[in-house]
Amino acid sequence: MPTRPLAIVLVAGTISLLVGTAWSPLWDEDEPRFAAIARTMVETGDWVVPVFNDTLAVDKPVLMHWAMAACMSVFGINEFACRLPSMIAALVTALALLRAGTRFFDPQTGTIAALAWLGCLLAGVEAHAATPDAILTALCTWATVLAAETLALPGGGSEVPRLSVTRAGGVGILLGLAVVCKGPIGVVGPLAVIVPWAWWVAIDRRTTAMTGPPIRRQLHASVPAVGDTIRGLRPLAILAGTVIAAAPWYVAVWLRTDGAWVEGFFYVHNVGRFMTPMEKHSGGVFFHPVTMLVLFYPWSCFLPLAVVLAAWRTWRRSVPAVMIHGLGLGLLWLGVWVGGFSAAATKLPNYILPAYPAAALLVAAVAVDATRRAAAGGWPHPRWLATGTLALAFGGIATAATIVVATRFGMAGAEPAALVGLVPLVAALACWRLAAARPEAAVACFTAAALVYTSLAVGPAAGWLARANTIPGFVRGLQMKDGGAVRLGTFMMASPNVVFYARGHVNQITHDDAEAARRFLASGPAAVLLVPADRLAGLERVFPAGYGELGRIRPMFREHDLVAIGRVGDGGRTARGPEVTR
Repeated sequence: MPTRPLAIVLVAGTISLLVGTAWSPLWDEDEPRFAAIARTMVETGDWVVPVFNDTLAVDKPVLMHWAMAACMSVFGINEFACRLPSMIAALVTALALLRAGTRFFDPQTGTIAALAWLGCLLAGVEAHAATPDAILTALCTWATVLAAETLALPGGGSEVPRLSVTRAGGVGILLGLAVVCKGPIGVVGPLAVIVPWAWWVAIDRRTTAMTGPPIRRQLHASVPAVGDTIRGLRPLAILAGTVIAAAPWYVAVWLRTDGAWVEGFFYVHNVGRFMTPMEKHSGGVFFHPVTMLVLFYPWSCFLPLAVVLAAWRTWRRSVPAVMIHGLGLGLLWLGVWVGGFSAAATKLPNYILPAYPAAALLVAAVAVDATRRAAAGGWPHPRWLATGTLALAFGGIATAATIVVATRFGMAGAEPAALVGLVPLVAALACWRLAAARPEAAVACFTAAALVYTSLAVGPAAGWLARANTIPGFVRGLQMKDGGAVRLGTFMMASPNVVFYARGHVNQITHDDAEAARRFLASGPAAVLLVPADRLAGLERVFPAGYGELGRIRPMFREHDLVAIGRVGDGGRTARGPEVTR
């Protein structure tokens, strides 16, 4: 890998990731849930069985929890330690794209591909999230790149170059770690890209020595190319590496839980999620393509053009063979991940994060080629250039408008975050002015602006938005009551945030059981129950004497307050907490 591009990616990537690291409490349900599991590993020393709030956690395998627990052991139990593994994984993915772009195209393409990945919205978000997606993407990207770069080596006649046993085993180890990170998709996804792509490369190599119509040559080459593909990939070595990396933990957790973890994970969170929508996360067949146009921003302004041009050049064979194979890899990589998850019933934008490196590779290849054509005789496809530049500016306006609207629906006080929308507006003007006389400077300006926009959006801007995430501070405030001896419970509410920030067991009452609420409050003076305000009417009659309202907050995007019920005095007097936050 050339030294200068490597230095550019490492320096620019590290700076953008650090700028994006603004303090904010853990968001939503996934981050605090996974962080609480990792914290339990650190506190108990049991790194085999994932446990959430003293209950077996079967929704994700253990690699992510291991990574977070290791960081907690070094940096303490805090948000930075929880999110650090994702930041490292995002940078590791950028290095894989630098390598792939350099091998299939040139160092400039590799550099822009790496920075395009780091400079898109979803990658920026997931790089600062305590979730497994960035880690899975890093493993899948490196496995795909290490396999593909050997198979596409020039020369060798009609046969596909073979992976060495060491490289094939290494690819298998990466796939096995991906299985320990997020389950079967960690091996199925990359192989669904690598295997058909390797077969296509094998067909392409064989047809170069044949004569006759292209379709007939491809049909004649397709069957013997199967053998070339098998020999080239060394599937037994890949399988051995996968088993070596994945089997020990899966066997251990099977034995420790009498098969309960494996059964719950595979049947509920794999087969179940694919067949039926879970947690109300559904969507139509175009869900992922549409969300990708939003979350690959600002590079999505040119992604449709990149896909069309890559497909056209691959079909017409208008570039050297190694570039054809690189473009074909990007197209298949993108199509497999987006298409495969579009067929699943449960849909979330982060499910197709492993497709984003492929998108970054495609837009980088088209961008570099366009600058060279522009320097030689004017920009190709000028209407697309104008449309993409306008889309960049529109995205800035949409960003500011979205934040302003969000402040009216649960994120009050976050208005300054809307200023991040100015970055794409200024960048659109600068790129347009540079495009005519300095094409390469225009692409460099776009690349830098994308990094600045994304890092500010997920860093300082997200920090302003995080002020509306009131539950963590509320829970920490309650813990100060009675010298930190408070025992928290929740009534009819999801509570991963409460569990993580309570730093101890939380009594979760998930059914509308007033008697269970009464028993918890009566279990001792340190008991505090968190209740949605719309559930209070049926509970007040069962409060023990001396128990009432300690305080309340309005969680973001919720219609009702969250009320803390605890001991307030003798004789049944009810008191309201001194601070009411909305």
